[in-house]
Amino acid sequence: MNTEKYDVVIIGGGNAGIGVTGPVRRAGLSVAMVEARDLGGTCLNRGCTAKKVLVDAGQAPAR
Repeated sequence: MNTEKYDVVIIGGGNAGIGVTGPVRRAGLSVAMVEARDLGGTCLNRGCTAKKVLVDAGQAPAR
């Protein structure tokens, strides 16, 4: 079991979690991020962003 201490613990490595790490570190605080799956969260890896890429590719004109 990890017994390190952090000033901020972020639950989830999605857009919000990743976005807050920079300001926290610039403030001189220590931060830990806990993510059960892929860094980037659902939207980036399995949700809206990935879906948009696949839909756009499917609608691209054939070359």
